[in-house]
Amino acid sequence: MSKEIIINTTPKETRIAIVDEGKLVEFYIESPDNERTVGDIFLGRIDAFRPGLQAAFVNIGEELSGFLHFSDLAENLEQQLAYVKEQEPDVAKTMKDRTSGQKKRAPSRRRWGDSNLLAPKQPILVTITKEPYRSKNPRLSTDISLAGRFLVLIPLTESEAVSRRVESRKERQRLRSIIKKIRPNGFGLIARTVAEGRDEQALTKDLQFLMERWGKVEKALHSHPKPPVKLYEDVSLASSIIRDLFSDDFSRILVDNHRMYRAIHGYIMAVAPNMIKSVKRHKERVHVFAAAGIRDQVNELFETQVALPSGGSLVIEATEAMHVIDVNSGRTRSKQNPEELALRVNLEAVEVIARQIRLRDLSGLIVVDFIDLRSEKNRKKVDESLAKELVTDRVQSENLPMSKYGIIQITRERKRVSVTSTHRLAQKSRINTLPPPDTGHMLEKIERWLEKHTGGSLDLLLHPFTAAWVEKGKWGRSRKAKWQRQYNHRITVIEDDSLFPDEFRFLDATSKHDITDLSPKMVRIHAQARHSPVKKSKPKPHKRRSPKAISDA
Repeated sequence: MSKEIIINTTPKETRIAIVDEGKLVEFYIESPDNERTVGDIFLGRIDAFRPGLQAAFVNIGEELSGFLHFSDLAENLEQQLAYVKEQEPDVAKTMKDRTSGQKKRAPSRRRWGDSNLLAPKQPILVTITKEPYRSKNPRLSTDISLAGRFLVLIPLTESEAVSRRVESRKERQRLRSIIKKIRPNGFGLIARTVAEGRDEQALTKDLQFLMERWGKVEKALHSHPKPPVKLYEDVSLASSIIRDLFSDDFSRILVDNHRMYRAIHGYIMAVAPNMIKSVKRHKERVHVFAAAGIRDQVNELFETQVALPSGGSLVIEATEAMHVIDVNSGRTRSKQNPEELALRVNLEAVEVIARQIRLRDLSGLIVVDFIDLRSEKNRKKVDESLAKELVTDRVQSENLPMSKYGIIQITRERKRVSVTSTHRLAQKSRINTLPPPDTGHMLEKIERWLEKHTGGSLDLLLHPFTAAWVEKGKWGRSRKAKWQRQYNHRITVIEDDSLFPDEFRFLDATSKHDITDLSPKMVRIHAQARHSPVKKSKPKPHKRRSPKAISDA
């Protein structure tokens, strides 16, 4: 088994899992309330300057204005502003007009475009580089580009480049010579990592595809739209993952939705027909994640606690300002001294932490509270191990050395809202989905609970939509009726709006005590105490006191 891309699509969201040798390595969620906007191109309007922030706020027609820092002004800003002002914008003509008669200037020491060229109410081409996060505005840049399968097209520049991940010097020279040959006037080209080994015909075909897309942007500008307006919408999250990651290393793309399957099938047929056999449609009744053997791994992502192989655990929580991860040793019994045991658990936790950060797409500030280590040498081992694990992450991150209190701070670049946050938002906004995503996993948990506990009267608390689905059916054919017959329980389903569709709680029907997390033994003791008759103590016979005793008193 090699790498796979597994895609689950429902009317309310799309979930994409990337699997390597049966192990979940990356996971993404996209919903209508949280669609991918990175790469979208807008004709915006500058609303305000903030000299203290070295930035401007740009109206792009979204709920929040875009934040444009001056360091995100491209070097070709002057050409872009001239291009937007033209009666009939044309990249080749603009570049020719701007460069004709001009002497070649020495390279500027400026790290970004000249902010003095900007003015209030001015129309400007911008693209989203970071999506909005809570109250933070989307991050913008004037570095406009269109990404294809093998190439990146950059209008209003004259350059050729090759991805740094192409290590072979000979291959870099070959790719550079091809893109130099096919590059259109007024455009720059970058050969992506997946272009390695591709011939000129494949690159030319990808370039034609990108030029057609840019032609639509120019056509929209010819009508002189009033800013703000969206000129170009990048592909969906699923399509972008297929475009950016799918290569010969992947043995399969498994999709459970017909429309998504046809779209991916058509795209792969166009850009890589030799790999079309890798695109598969999942038609079985069992959930696609269960068929791929990753359902438990996916559901673990939404748990606060993650188990460590040695018996310890991680507790992962989010606050307004940061994500916090706490490392617990649990009830690990070992003859090792405390320092050696702490080091072993910390090193074990490092691998799991790095994996969970990637899977949940945690970003911003991440604070990890490891088990305290007295030895500076041992703290350094944990630092080095964590740095080594984070290097494999495609998203840039940095970590500070461990403090004497066992704290390590990690900063990871943010482009999207984390997977867990996206999931919670999707659950809250889901109002007409029956059943909720991967309900089978929740039902299995309910059945495992019922198997372990003796018969009795129970109240089962469920989200209203899940409750309706559990009770759906006539003449005793509902799932609730099946449970009552199979496990000898009397179950009353109660709707609870405070629960998410994938949550449940069991209450004792008489005492109304929550017994969901109690062990079978404790539930049994609880039931026996409730049903056993209370023994009334017999009143002690009253002893009459003698007259002598009374007089002595």
